[in-house]
Amino acid sequence: MTKLRELIFLLTIALSTGTLSAADVLVLQNGDTIKGEFVSQANGIITFKSPILGTIQIPDSLAEVQSAPEVDEEVAGPAIPSAAEQQADAASGTTPAGNDEAEPTKTPEQIAAEAQAERFDKMIAEWKATFQSIIPEGWTGRINIGYTYTDSDSTTTSLITGFKAKKSSGRNHYEMAGFYEFGDTKDSNGVKTVNTDKYGGGFNYKYDLSERWFLTSTSSYLHDQVKEIKNQATEQVGLGYRIINEDDMKLNVNGGGALQYNNVAGVSQKWYYYMTLGNDFEYHFNKYFRVEQNFNIRLDPSETSQYQIYFNAAGIAKLTEWIEASLSYNYIYDSTVGVGTQKDEQRIIFALGVPF
Repeated sequence: MTKLRELIFLLTIALSTGTLSAADVLVLQNGDTIKGEFVSQANGIITFKSPILGTIQIPDSLAEVQSAPEVDEEVAGPAIPSAAEQQADAASGTTPAGNDEAEPTKTPEQIAAEAQAERFDKMIAEWKATFQSIIPEGWTGRINIGYTYTDSDSTTTSLITGFKAKKSSGRNHYEMAGFYEFGDTKDSNGVKTVNTDKYGGGFNYKYDLSERWFLTSTSSYLHDQVKEIKNQATEQVGLGYRIINEDDMKLNVNGGGALQYNNVAGVSQKWYYYMTLGNDFEYHFNKYFRVEQNFNIRLDPSETSQYQIYFNAAGIAKLTEWIEASLSYNYIYDSTVGVGTQKDEQRIIFALGVPF
């Protein structure tokens, strides 16, 4: 025990004593410091010269070197026992002198876990700052990616990617979105059939006439390889009204007209005029979970058999500051597609999103 206390005494002096000429400090992973002279750092090894311990070598993953400011004299104060002294006193059942209310010593596992958590938080903060630097000022939104794989008598896979973004400035409100979806099915004979292959996007502008009323304009584009929609461009304008406009709940309705250019294989008609009706709903249960729903129907007043329906409902959960999970139901019906082409489409999609 005497030799152990002598060793502890030497380590304590080495970790706490410094001279006026010592300009470097070796900071260990547990927070202890050794004052002395930095010699070199190469191949992952720090070489450091201590007045007490002599020349020591330690992996740079376990310590770092810092420059210590020179001081005229040390300020006297109560002695703070080192980690080694605390562990020795704990083993012998004695209480550290002059530190009756000292906090319990952290185990190496706790220190390592805290260091790892700190590194992870720092990495997330740096990634967040980098990501936000490329987003135009004032825009917020979410990037989504979803993937499904089903293996039974046939194997079905699908990939859904997209983004949504919005910005408000005074009476002006902007929203944009884009997506790409692909899915295929392979039967037991190995024959593969592509059942989804489309991409598109849209831009919406709203102008507030008052607290409740607003004008709205939406431009959208769609290409659907499976339904043989080569190009579908739509311009929709209308008047909207905010039925509910609270912080946690919003419900809007709108109506108007739309002009659409639809280049579909096997269909001679290219231009369509529609009357439109739609709604948008959003409710935040709390800061971790919300639901979103939107609906839009376009009807040709001169030919009521020609119409398009779009419906979407989703529950979105905030898992972490930078990860959201969503489960959504999508339904689309388009009577203007070619003969023999499936007119309706409905899916349940699970996706992960990164909000910004």
